[in-house]
Amino acid sequence: GNLQLNHDSLHLEGVGEFQMPLYVSEIQSRRDSLLILRSEKNVTVNARNHEGQLTGQLTVGPEGVEAQCQRLEVRSRDGGRLLFSATEDEVTMTTEKFTVTGSEGAVFGHSVETPLIQAPT
Repeated sequence: GNLQLNHDSLHLEGVGEFQMPLYVSEIQSRRDSLLILRSEKNVTVNARNHEGQLTGQLTVGPEGVEAQCQRLEVRSRDGGRLLFSATEDEVTMTTEKFTVTGSEGAVFGHSVETPLIQAPT
């Protein structure tokens, strides 16, 4: 692609390939374009604190998406409603229907309606 280097920025028009890690404070597409990152294995985004310690990581790979952080949030399409939140100690879901598969059971903050409650046999 067409590459322009300035004293405070790099502008790439078209497709580019980086052979080594790329460290930037911002990546932005044009208003009318998508931003696409491609990899044969995965794409990983790391967040670090001012001391350089890893504080969060998001990996998108062929088998799924993995997040490592203090708190994971999933929000509605417009970002206004929290649908799912998870920490090491608590998972919160604010959806109409969900399935629980944890070995420790479930705690419900409001009423539960079901045609049948059955203990494992």
